[in-house]
Amino acid sequence: MPRIAFMMLLLTVVSACIPRGEISYGLPAPGGSVQKVWVANFRPDAPAKPGQNMPPRPTEMRFQMNAVSVPPGHRSGTIEWPKRTPDANTDFVTLSTQEFPDIRRFAAAVAASDTENTKSTLLYVHGYNKTHGEAVYQMAQIGFDFDIPSPTVLFSWPSAAVAAGYVYDRDSALYARDQLEEVIIALTQYPGRKLVILAHSVGSLMVMEALRQIEISGSVNIANKIDALFLIAPDIDGELFYTQAARLETLPNPTVVVAAAQDRALRLSALLTRTNNRLGTLTDRSAVRDLPITVVDISALANGGLNHSLALTSPAAIAIINSLSGDALLAGTGLAPLVVLGAPDP
Repeated sequence: MPRIAFMMLLLTVVSACIPRGEISYGLPAPGGSVQKVWVANFRPDAPAKPGQNMPPRPTEMRFQMNAVSVPPGHRSGTIEWPKRTPDANTDFVTLSTQEFPDIRRFAAAVAASDTENTKSTLLYVHGYNKTHGEAVYQMAQIGFDFDIPSPTVLFSWPSAAVAAGYVYDRDSALYARDQLEEVIIALTQYPGRKLVILAHSVGSLMVMEALRQIEISGSVNIANKIDALFLIAPDIDGELFYTQAARLETLPNPTVVVAAAQDRALRLSALLTRTNNRLGTLTDRSAVRDLPITVVDISALANGGLNHSLALTSPAAIAIINSLSGDALLAGTGLAPLVVLGAPDP
């Protein structure tokens, strides 16, 4: 069997063993923690038509706030999925969903929810092969595990949510970049408020394309409005990334790339796209070159799995990242077992 076909079959089998996430509703449990997950939902709202493999991609976004209960016995880096009847004592459970009629009122509600007065919002763009429920619960897990005090917003884009849908997902990432730009503009329109962007896998491609569009249009002052940019296991060709990042007059400070040489999902991506490298496997500075970007190598935390979500699911990585300030990250101090290759001197 050709190597690419074999790896696609292997990834499909691995994914088939994992129950696919759906949003489950339930009642709160004593000791549970409620995470507010604000969602710009750009998923299809109609099933596939006869003769279609996938439903038509959407043309409009919907806006929601999901109150997600994290169980009292939650393990860092894990989403406790219901095995039978959803139970907030043991599972991630959605307590309620609030709808907003438009992006203006959605953004206003996000800003008003900043009870800690952080003046910041975290925007998360998920990666390849994610259902909407998986993306929502991953956002809740990230918010809880990383103890994020600011409002957390998920941009949920039209992933095929199947292992064999890689090409579809890459096309969807490009299809959704205009909507992501619209969300970034809306969340940064309030005076004094800034945005931290976190992207995973193919989501990083979408973020870089949206930022490039923003730079060209001038719709957002990136230097003043985007406080930080974190790209986790970015599924982007290294040469393409350099042209995207170099197009920005000023990169967010800090801009951080988290990579692992043993990322098997990105190795498969390199085979499928017939490229020599993916940014998320380059643990040196070859792709970012002279740009003021910090590269964090988490190869030491690799395990026997795909190693594609280590920074978000490894308890060791979560503990280390939680212990860092932005200055510590840029200086590269106190990071064992992570290796930080800091930005070049100006």
